[in-house]
Amino acid sequence: MAATVTVMSAFLEQGDHCVLTNCSYGGTNRVARMQFMRYGIDFSFVDFRDLAAVKAAITPKTKLIFSETPANPTLTLTDLAALSAIAKAAGVLHVCDATFGTPLMLKPIELGCDMSLHSTTKYFDGHNMTVGGCVSCATKELDDRLHFVQNMHGNIMTPHTAFLTLQSCKTMAVRCKQQAANAMAVATFLEGHAKVETVRYPGLASFPQKALADKQHNDGFHGGMLWFEVKGGSAAGRKLMDTTPRPWSLCENLGAVESIITCPSVMTHANMLAEDRLKVGITDGFIRISCGIEDAKDLITALKTSLDAL
Repeated sequence: MAATVTVMSAFLEQGDHCVLTNCSYGGTNRVARMQFMRYGIDFSFVDFRDLAAVKAAITPKTKLIFSETPANPTLTLTDLAALSAIAKAAGVLHVCDATFGTPLMLKPIELGCDMSLHSTTKYFDGHNMTVGGCVSCATKELDDRLHFVQNMHGNIMTPHTAFLTLQSCKTMAVRCKQQAANAMAVATFLEGHAKVETVRYPGLASFPQKALADKQHNDGFHGGMLWFEVKGGSAAGRKLMDTTPRPWSLCENLGAVESIITCPSVMTHANMLAEDRLKVGITDGFIRISCGIEDAKDLITALKTSLDAL
């Protein structure tokens, strides 16, 4: 959030307009609605799968396009190269939150973005030890502006937090590759279970934006995140989350070496307006999964135990 607020504070002022994805991390949506709108800054919440809609939302007052890919928690993808071309033609800055993707999946600046943003709390840390964010910039001018605003706001890590993040990110590539392999195995299992209604993972052939995933994601790496819904709606979904045994943990974080199961509607995205949440498909029974580095067979066995009992 420090990284997100610094970007918005640096490049938006009263009377400006920002085009923001309608499916983002809940804190991004909240700070736009509850803080920056109160400062006289206008936001358009748009489905970034539809680039024509994004282009149509740009006005002479638009100063920033804020994308997120894969989006939290729906995993919808944004074509960063195409969107960056639209932004450049309009003279608008484009920042992408690539937290779910990690630099292993994609490097937004190489795809034309002006800035790339990550929550280091997630995959950079990977051990549930720290909270932080980072922003990389395509030019020194953008970097200088961000550092100036960062310094004014005091949005700076403590030395010990920075040390832990630097230590843990040394194993990031190894961890993330195992997490992606586990995610593919879990998604494949879930897709074949009779109690599961829907599964979404960019590595699956059934993923709605599979062509874009294969084009945009580096080396076939599709990350450690997936989501699914079970038959029986929200009651069945909540029962599943309450009864799934170890090695799964029920909590809000993601990207850790532990496998995590989350209910976004009452946890990570509870601060979104209910109608906005439902509009992008975050139902009460929506189950978000962050795969860790445990043995895939153990993860699948635990899920099968709770699914078979529904």
